[in-house]
Amino acid sequence: MSEQQPPAGADVLAAPAMVRRVADAMDRAAIPYTLQMLPRAMTAPEELAEACGCEVNFIVQALLMRGKATKKNFLILHSAATRVNDRILGPMVGENLQRADADFTLRFTGFPMGCVPPIGHQNRVPMLMDISLTRFARVWCPSGAPNALFSVPTLVLARAVSARIVQFN
Repeated sequence: MSEQQPPAGADVLAAPAMVRRVADAMDRAAIPYTLQMLPRAMTAPEELAEACGCEVNFIVQALLMRGKATKKNFLILHSAATRVNDRILGPMVGENLQRADADFTLRFTGFPMGCVPPIGHQNRVPMLMDISLTRFARVWCPSGAPNALFSVPTLVLARAVSARIVQFN
């Protein structure tokens, strides 16, 4: 499988409230998107890629990390095919990082872990985006719900969320 044009898209108005919240944030940021509603909740990157007709590299995962000393939060946007190396990220932000747990992720972003989108959070958070994602014109991002993804232009998304593009490995 390879990158394809996004499907026609699902009706955002019929989507769950969390997905509509993300769509509203994308509209405000002028990010063009296509919503893909999945037949059921999916979390495995391979399942998501198959459902979207793409390779795993095109699936974005969002990981909330916290500074060990300052407790400052960072959202890490990376390809599902890329492993995040915590030791490399620490020097990029000036302190050692730890992964936020599921409860804190939900309280801070307003979205459950595994469904955290790159936009529409309850709190502002600096973002780091893996440079490997920029190889693709469009990527598939979490949408706030386990049965939906948004296809978005990668560089438009990076600019809209002021993501710092870095190399994770």
